[in-house]
Amino acid sequence: MILDNDAEFHELPAGEPLWAETNYFGFEIPQASAHIGLYSLFRPNLGVVNSAIFANSRKVTSGWEIDYWDHRAYLPLRKQPLTNFTLDNGLTVVCREPNRVWDISFHNDVALDVEVTFEALMAPFDMHDAEMNPRAKRTGTDLSASALWAGGHFDLTGKVTGEVTLRGSRYEVDSLSTMDHSWGVRSEYQPGTMTWLQAHFSRDLAVHAMFQFDPTVPLDQPLDLDLTHGYLMRNGSVIGFKNGAGRTERNGLYQVRTTLDLVDADDREWHLVGESITQFPAEYWPGSMSMMVMKKWTMNNLTGHGTSSDFYDYSHFTKLFPG
Repeated sequence: MILDNDAEFHELPAGEPLWAETNYFGFEIPQASAHIGLYSLFRPNLGVVNSAIFANSRKVTSGWEIDYWDHRAYLPLRKQPLTNFTLDNGLTVVCREPNRVWDISFHNDVALDVEVTFEALMAPFDMHDAEMNPRAKRTGTDLSASALWAGGHFDLTGKVTGEVTLRGSRYEVDSLSTMDHSWGVRSEYQPGTMTWLQAHFSRDLAVHAMFQFDPTVPLDQPLDLDLTHGYLMRNGSVIGFKNGAGRTERNGLYQVRTTLDLVDADDREWHLVGESITQFPAEYWPGSMSMMVMKKWTMNNLTGHGTSSDFYDYSHFTKLFPG
């Protein structure tokens, strides 16, 4: 079970420099075919923060081609709580209600200005709680089931309201988002893989799920996805998925079309199809690369949007590109 104090930094293990806590807030601006991401990885024992900020509305193959990209690995942490912090890259996050309401702003560059509020539409989904997650005892070598999140991890779908100015164009934001918060030892070498995705249909219906895949599958070949964990949010209630699989058709390493078949804990079946609108390579932390897209999703004749990423360790690329 996730408690109010899990919104804050957790007790630090002595002598463990790679202990990390992370926060991710990402949301879509469908009218601009754009998605925004604001990510921070804190290493309290080292006194530094890694933070990646992006805005993208394009299909590109390099990070410098997107609308906005700012990745910094050694921002000073200083003595700030996780519930109220400001980083030197211009990101400020204030948690007004633990694990429910956050005010998020980013002011640094003329290309991107963010002022939004995230408000939870559900209780935090604790991946380690068997009462919420039918697959809580599953183990494996993927990023989302191994020691990476052994300390703790929750996912949380909510609404995002406010405004964004992107390259001189101002957008009113009334969107959906799935944020997450994790804590534990995080190495910069991660041999596992993870497909991480959301499909947001309305304030009453959303899907969040994570999968593992074979990182040796050659470029342009489809990826078969095996569910790690996930949930369906419906009318404020959350039910975990007990089974699920998917298949992603690709152009190079980028998702083009993903089909999912998921079974929730009440044996209801959910079929989703997602078509990519954007693509770019996102390096959230050193040692890992995420092939990231925004998708237009359909499910039961409903249409929605959501971000999806395939995470690789850099070691995987030496086998895919042997030279």
